[in-house]
Amino acid sequence: MEILQLKYFFESAKAESFTYTAKKYQVPTTAVSSSIRRLEDELGCKLFERTANRIFLNEKGKRLEQALCTVFDELDQAIEDISTDYNDRREIKLLVRGMRRKITNLLSEFSRKHPNIMFKIVFSEADSDDYDIIIDDEKDIYRGYKKFELYSMRLHLKCASDNPISKMKLSLVQLCDQPFVSMEANSNMHRILTKACNKVGFHPKISAFCNDIECYEKLIASGMGIGIGREDYASETNNSNISDLDVTDFNESYTVYVYYKEKENYGNVKNLIDFLKKESDK
Repeated sequence: MEILQLKYFFESAKAESFTYTAKKYQVPTTAVSSSIRRLEDELGCKLFERTANRIFLNEKGKRLEQALCTVFDELDQAIEDISTDYNDRREIKLLVRGMRRKITNLLSEFSRKHPNIMFKIVFSEADSDDYDIIIDDEKDIYRGYKKFELYSMRLHLKCASDNPISKMKLSLVQLCDQPFVSMEANSNMHRILTKACNKVGFHPKISAFCNDIECYEKLIASGMGIGIGREDYASETNNSNISDLDVTDFNESYTVYVYYKEKENYGNVKNLIDFLKKESDK
């Protein structure tokens, strides 16, 4: 049994296609099919059910795929760790201007895997030239940076669960006399909120600006005003005092990108970029 056999099986299992695996590894489809048949012979059992037009995993194949998912993740991580340029002692400089809570959780996970890598993280407006990696929505100000999409999600307007409007079907203009709470004035969420309200003819009346997410949640939950957040916001925070509003013409979304400098994409910085790319593929 060889690692290449297992990789052929694993890729074919995920795609349910020998052709896909053959293209990925740039070999004939017959080479993939023959390799997997030899693997089945060595194991003494079939892993795929084959028909004229497709293949699909049987129960034993599913069990092997599940095990290899863990094995290859650990193998890839081990290879990455031992091949890292340990002379790279750079501190990774990050500017985080979107999805701060989720990005903080991701960085914590990355730090557990790479405890020797140091960060300098800034959450406010700053000169973008000072950073290796920037997390933000789409902007044309980051010249000289490459980018890839990290997350995209729908946004909802939020209010206190005991507010009567939480049970109503509304249009956005019906909220013109309602108070709003907002993240800081230069934040992406404030810009999206203001733009959406302006589109239907009013400017939101902001009762409070806040630059702390927990404070922001408390202001919404206490009834200080309507806020804006991700579709999964309340479920993620387990805040039963915040409800989504049913606003039929509010159709805003929020997409966050990772911006990075190609010339800095090695060593520590490359480790983090690769980690974020894996997250974006989920």
